Amino acid sequence: MKNTKKFLAFLGAVLLLGLYLTTLIFALIDSPFAYTMFKICLYCTIMVPVLIYAMILVYRRVKEKNEEIYGKKIDTVIFDVGNVLVDYNWKKYLSSFGFDEEMNKTIAEAMFLNPVWDEADRGILTPEELSDAFVRNCPEYEKELRMLYETPGQTVFTLDYAKDWIRTLKKQGLKVYILSNYSERTFEQTKEQLDFLSLVDGALFSFQCHMIKPEKGIYQKLTDRYHIIPNRAVFIDDRQKNVDGAREAGLQALRFTTYEDTRRALERLLSTLV
Repeated sequence: MKNTKKFLAFLGAVLLLGLYLTTLIFALIDSPFAYTMFKICLYCTIMVPVLIYAMILVYRRVKEKNEEIYGKKIDTVIFDVGNVLVDYNWKKYLSSFGFDEEMNKTIAEAMFLNPVWDEADRGILTPEELSDAFVRNCPEYEKELRMLYETPGQTVFTLDYAKDWIRTLKKQGLKVYILSNYSERTFEQTKEQLDFLSLVDGALFSFQCHMIKPEKGIYQKLTDRYHIIPNRAVFIDDRQKNVDGAREAGLQALRFTTYEDTRRALERLLSTLV
């Protein structure tokens, strides 16, 4: 807006200067148009500032209306990690052990689909305490559950597009951050798959702050730490409850479906806002 005001003021000054110079030239050559030009100059001296002011008011109103409909211009993109920048696939990991279908189902309910798995991301319980909790859910498979939780990092697989997507956004002048529910053990075992971390402007993993999405505090922790203006940032996550949590925290948000669809949705959002 500041640059727009400067441009309009400069344009108005050039126009008035041109008119006054023309009037001076007509006066020097004793042209009959000199008096007419003088009246035009006086008229424009009054009207040009009024027109510039009116244009500024219209610009402000259009901008405010767009912000009411779409939100403020985005300068920051925040990514979840699992099933957005990496493939989090516990089913593939579990099936690699060759258990039968019934055993897979029982173990999944005791471990991967159990609330304790989410608590692992909070970073309060130790790996031993988590293993014990999984075993309490299904004591008959103690050996298998403890074995599975030795290498949870094997649930994470690299996605080819992640680094290119981040680089493209950075080239557009956007800040890029990471906000992810992630356990410390999984983090330590998946650093190779998280090689895109060197490209982002900052990251916050749940185990580091002992909060998990969609708790409001974890979004605020990220925005406070990196001085992010919430309504100028868009958060991308594959889980609707986390998207809703981001919106409640004041962020704009998109739910990740596929890379191509989400990339296009983000591009539309970025091009829509003024």
